[in-house]
Amino acid sequence: MSKLVFWSPLHGQGQTSNLHIIGLIMSLFHKKRVLLTQTHLSMNNLEGPLVGKNVDINEIDDSKIFQDIGLDAAVMFSKMNLLMEKVLESCCITFPNSSLLLMPGTKTRSLETFERDIGNAICPMIQKAENYVDIVMIDANSGKNDLSFKLMSMADLVVINLSQRRYVLNKFFDEYGEDLKEYKKVFYILGNYDNNSGYNIFNCRRKHGRYINKFNSGVIPYSSKYMDAQNESNIMGMVKEWFRINKYGEGNKISNLVKKKLKWSRYLPEENDYFFNQACSCVSNIMDMLNTNKDNSLVKRSGA
Repeated sequence: MSKLVFWSPLHGQGQTSNLHIIGLIMSLFHKKRVLLTQTHLSMNNLEGPLVGKNVDINEIDDSKIFQDIGLDAAVMFSKMNLLMEKVLESCCITFPNSSLLLMPGTKTRSLETFERDIGNAICPMIQKAENYVDIVMIDANSGKNDLSFKLMSMADLVVINLSQRRYVLNKFFDEYGEDLKEYKKVFYILGNYDNNSGYNIFNCRRKHGRYINKFNSGVIPYSSKYMDAQNESNIMGMVKEWFRINKYGEGNKISNLVKKKLKWSRYLPEENDYFFNQACSCVSNIMDMLNTNKDNSLVKRSGA
């Protein structure tokens, strides 16, 4: 089983939305059992686009959905050596006709309390949880955060989330480029991607070829429909609609349809197809790096 840590040098690089779409494609299309969680104390949107509420909202009515579940509960059971498969599921929000598990973040608001009671025990909990899922995906704090780097050091793959802004790219490679050599595997994503920009993925690979190549990098393009689905807490529905998955969770003979869509979207500038084309390409590359991709996978690499 595999651990993926999503991290970025600066907040606001599309890290969480990149994690969402990659996790959903792995779960809904590749049929992987995926666990999503996060280590932020605030200012994170992991839960909202999936369930309509975020764990860092303080209103009493909004917090009931997260009562007695999430990261805090999982760490508690892990400390007691009780984190078995059913217990892990009870700490998560599940979704009909999906193998996706959402473990909401901590409800603790004190950094000191979090580091003492939760932070030091997250890594052992993750190691236990990965025994019951195919992939654990962790939305880690951006920048120079001790817990984030600790999680990155134990990850099977570190996903670096960047933008096409020159300041972000220069800051990352100047401050962190050499440090990444200590990690097993690294995958780079340019989020909210604009292929018409001079700072496109091809030029980025050319300039930073010491770190980035076509096998360890990809893009998640900007999509108006995906942004609206996030705002409307319907990203699960959006992905299911595109893959033509019916209400019973069956593929409904979508293999040829999806292959055609992926082929067409290389030539047609339709935004939604291009978005999914490149997202599927990222997932295939990531799964190849993790050695979890099967020969009968419905989606083959294409695009950037």
